[in-house]
Amino acid sequence: MQEPASDQSRIKEIQSALASLDVDIKLLRLGMKAGFNPSQPRVPAGDPDGGQWTDTGAGGSDNPRQSTFRTADRARIVTRFGAGHSIADPRSRHTVTLANGKRFVFETEGAVQSVFDGKGRPISKAIWTPAGPESLPIVQQAGLPAREAVDAFEAARHLYNRLTAGNSPEQRACLAFTATEFEPDSTLPTVNFVGMLSRADTAAVCSRLDTVQRLADEASVEARAAGTYPNPAVYGTAVHTRLSHKIRDLGDPSLRPERSLTKKIEEAPFSNAVRVDVLEDHGTGPICVYDLKTGRRGLSKARTLEFGVRLAKYGRPIIVIEIRPFE
Repeated sequence: MQEPASDQSRIKEIQSALASLDVDIKLLRLGMKAGFNPSQPRVPAGDPDGGQWTDTGAGGSDNPRQSTFRTADRARIVTRFGAGHSIADPRSRHTVTLANGKRFVFETEGAVQSVFDGKGRPISKAIWTPAGPESLPIVQQAGLPAREAVDAFEAARHLYNRLTAGNSPEQRACLAFTATEFEPDSTLPTVNFVGMLSRADTAAVCSRLDTVQRLADEASVEARAAGTYPNPAVYGTAVHTRLSHKIRDLGDPSLRPERSLTKKIEEAPFSNAVRVDVLEDHGTGPICVYDLKTGRRGLSKARTLEFGVRLAKYGRPIIVIEIRPFE
């Protein structure tokens, strides 16, 4: 029995609708796989990142999916977080544009971080392990110029300083690099990793983190209890001096306080101030530098180069962790 014309027309309409839905489903699946959302807003034209997709507006004001930050020396940091981002499973993209216009991108997916230059060419790739950052193979441009390497490290330093604002007992910003001598009395730092890690991931490599933080807290409490200070520099000296004594009294062969001339000049010029870093060194693997801060200044270029000059001879990664008293 032949179906009425009206039924045949209805069947064709349904088949057409199903075909259209099938196409839509395939497109949505493809978009989800690629992380593409056609309704997602773009960065406005004229912006250095103009035309790129942005996550602005998602995640709420307490945990924005995108933020822009400008440093005191005119570097610009644009941070975007991917879906499912957390400290335990980071998914972030930091684009750092220096004052000279050079741009570098730091992409982190879980424990793996890739660094690209402004043209999207890979500079480095590393994975954070319980033994510290380990380099992964990449197809890299031949012979990365020394100037490009210095600029990439500057971008990493700016990003590290930005991330330290989020330090807490449960998470830490870490800057890992190696330093090699390329001129007499000079070092060329190479970025290994820069990012925010959970306390557990940080302490797995720098195992004395909790100890140094506890002693820094104690030094701060004792310094404040000792009286008032004429200025922040004198208070900083009191904390640094007490922490130095506490580290020495601990008798841990893997920990030692080292005086920093650069930090003294930067933080307390024209004084007899004591400024120390605490170094954790087990003889193999990374050397952890606990950078005690009591003022507002972040990690300067001169300070990082000082680390390189002091520690390049060991030929091992250097991991810098800022320590500020929480008490």
